[in-house]
Amino acid sequence: MAEILGLDAFAEVERVIVVAAHPDDLECCCAGVLAKLIARGVAVVSVNCTLGDIGAQEDTLPRVTLATARLAETAAAAHILGLAETINLGHHDGELVPNLELRAQLARLYRITQADTLLTFDPYWPGQIHPDHRAAGQAAIDAYMPSKMPLYHPEHLREDGAALGKLQRVFLFSTDRDPNVLVDVSDVHAHKLAACKAHVSQFPKGEESLTWLKEMDAATGKAAGYGYAEAYRTMNVW
Repeated sequence: MAEILGLDAFAEVERVIVVAAHPDDLECCCAGVLAKLIARGVAVVSVNCTLGDIGAQEDTLPRVTLATARLAETAAAAHILGLAETINLGHHDGELVPNLELRAQLARLYRITQADTLLTFDPYWPGQIHPDHRAAGQAAIDAYMPSKMPLYHPEHLREDGAALGKLQRVFLFSTDRDPNVLVDVSDVHAHKLAACKAHVSQFPKGEESLTWLKEMDAATGKAAGYGYAEAYRTMNVW
C-alpha cells in the first residue's frame, strides 16, 4: 500500500495548470488545495476545455446564452480564488474527445505557461462516467510528452515566452483509484464553497445546492480525522 501524502506532496510546486472539462470542475474538484497553494504564492492557470453549454436543467435557455453566463461565472470564481489566468478552449459541452487537435491545444499551453505541475481528471478510474471528464484527463496526459519535443508543432515555440514543456509532476483528481495524496482542506473549505457558488447557473440555491460536495469532501476526510479533504493520485513523469 502506497504511503498517503499530505500537502507536502505539493512542496516544490511553483506554477500549476489545471485542465478540466467544464466551468466549475476546478472549483468542485481541487479548489481546496489550490487555495492553499495560491496563499503561498503559487501561480495557477485554469483551462476549461468546453463552454459548458449544455449544463442546464431546462431546455428554454439558448446554448450561447448559457455559454456566455458560464464564462462570466468562471471569471467571478477565478477572482475569488486568485487564479493567475483562465482559458477556455471553446469546445462544445458533451462533445469533447481526446483527439490530436485537443492534444496540440494543451501542449501549446504547457509551453506558453511553463507550468511545472498539472492537475486533471483521472481518465483511468472506471467510475469516471462523464465522457468529457475522461477526455479532458486523457488529452491532458497525452499532451505531456509531445510538449517536450522540439519537432512537435514547432510554431508554438515561436510565441512570446514559449519554451519546451517543463511539467514535472501530475496530480489526478476525481478518482477512487487508490489515491495516495490526501489533503486536509477544512480551513479553506468555506473559500472553496464561495468559489463554487459563483457558478450560479449550476448552483442556483447557493450552499444548499452544494450539499453533495460538502458530504463528499467530509467523507473523503473522515478516515483521517479531517473535517473536509481532497484526494489525488500522483502519476510518475520524467
